[in-house]
Amino acid sequence: MLVSLYGVLSLLIAGYEVSAQPAPGKYLPMTDIRDLVLIYQGGSHRMDYNAEQLRPYVVHEDRFGNRDWLFDGFLFLEFDSGKGVSYHVRGSALLARKEDWAWLVDRHFESGKGIAALDDCIAAAVRELGEPPFRHKVVIGIPEPPRGQKDWGELEGRKLDFSNEEDRIAACKWYADLLEERFRSSGFRHLELAGFYWLPEILRQSREVTRALGDYVRSKGLRFYWIPYYTAQGYSEWRDLGFDAAYLQPTYFWNRKIGDERVDRACELARTYGMGLEMEFDMRASVKSEECRRDRGMGYMSSFRRNGVYRSSAIAYYEGGGGVYYFTKTTAPEDRAFIDTLAYFIRDRRHRMLDGAKPDFRETFGGKRLDTASWNEAPGGKAVVRRGRLLLKGTTRLDTRGRWDLQYGTIAVRARIRSRNPEAKARIRLLPVTERLGAWPDSGDLFLMDYDGSRPGAVACGANTMQMNEVKLQNIKRSVLPVENLYDGFHTFVCKWTERDVVFSVDGTAANIQEDLFDSRFSYYPQGWPFNCDRFYLEISTEAPDGEAVLEVEFAEGLPD
Repeated sequence: MLVSLYGVLSLLIAGYEVSAQPAPGKYLPMTDIRDLVLIYQGGSHRMDYNAEQLRPYVVHEDRFGNRDWLFDGFLFLEFDSGKGVSYHVRGSALLARKEDWAWLVDRHFESGKGIAALDDCIAAAVRELGEPPFRHKVVIGIPEPPRGQKDWGELEGRKLDFSNEEDRIAACKWYADLLEERFRSSGFRHLELAGFYWLPEILRQSREVTRALGDYVRSKGLRFYWIPYYTAQGYSEWRDLGFDAAYLQPTYFWNRKIGDERVDRACELARTYGMGLEMEFDMRASVKSEECRRDRGMGYMSSFRRNGVYRSSAIAYYEGGGGVYYFTKTTAPEDRAFIDTLAYFIRDRRHRMLDGAKPDFRETFGGKRLDTASWNEAPGGKAVVRRGRLLLKGTTRLDTRGRWDLQYGTIAVRARIRSRNPEAKARIRLLPVTERLGAWPDSGDLFLMDYDGSRPGAVACGANTMQMNEVKLQNIKRSVLPVENLYDGFHTFVCKWTERDVVFSVDGTAANIQEDLFDSRFSYYPQGWPFNCDRFYLEISTEAPDGEAVLEVEFAEGLPD
């Protein structure tokens, strides 16, 4: 089993203040919570969310047996009791009273379920994986006291009347106190209370309530969260309404009449107003669903990468109440591929956040010998550093595996071919760190330069995948480019890699372009485009008889996107 752990969070959040808010024009930053999953729990119609059911939300195990931590934030919320009582205004449903609010608190903190089960689940995972590189955070929903309700109940011997704003505020403060007291007294070892969440997704009649409640929550050293739907009333005013963090729902997944540009537009609005984004899907993303909306679920991740949400924004995840659990238990390979893709998306965000995407890599070979802190050399290799250049002789292989890798960015190597021997070969390429899709070529291979002495005066560049590779001679995804003065001068080989394409160039001239033209709805998608599934490291290798000098390298550098 492969277990990946990243970084230390303490340096990241040092000096963090609860009241800090993002400036307009930037997304809500990944501060105390990066990836917040919504857990609809409490109502009698919901799944229990015991430790076994919460396991896929805490630790993801992909199709290849690799395990890693998943969500770092858990929002426990409920709209309905499951017995005809509603925690928000909804048609003819009965309005929740004080005893219903208290009942929901008991449900959230019931032994072996909900929040208590989450703590147990994390404890078990720590025994397997070791301590996570972050603290798991909990946010809990607060119902909206309906204006005009007169039968909610009493506080301190006085009957509350929700026609009075002060009484509405008092009920919410009482509930926040009760939740906090129950959380603190539970003695959870692996959880931290981050704050409270306002249940309604639109603000029509509770502006004074949320402002007062936000101040009260902050006085406890906690944060106040909100997730309005797309352009809902009040969404652009979320700061003034008392919230510390707000995520915008694109509401794209459910309605096919809504165009594919919706998520991009939601990203634009979120950036304008300093909000995070919500990713949305449910069981209808399954290929087993008659409506199969898998493409729309994948569309969120594509848009979030395209618009910079992946790199810099806090994200909330609506999964329909049990969606993550369903997709990890299904036997449909397409569905497992879907949840794996989401897990890799979250894992790589954490990697970027906690490790700072790793330092930019630049090697100019200024020392007297190969820097083993940056490079691995295979046994029997003949790599020599001389006068600021790296010389590879005979059969030699160097790589940065375990020392430097990236997913998306620009990689450049400046080198020249030293040998005209028809038996000489040289290759500069990127290879997957974990090979989670299988051994070469299944997990992918991006080669910036492939020189074969039997093809003098030219180099090739391109990609190998499960579907198209050098073994299947009729399906080679490469270009062969004649290079002037190949043996007499240095040339710069560049790979610019994004989620949607990979562009190879030689001395500034585009030589090969790989594009993701595969349908992400189907299980064979990674077979055609494995380059969104892993981080890749750099390898430089040569082959030649009798230790002949083959390749001379001036520099190698990588700049993550």
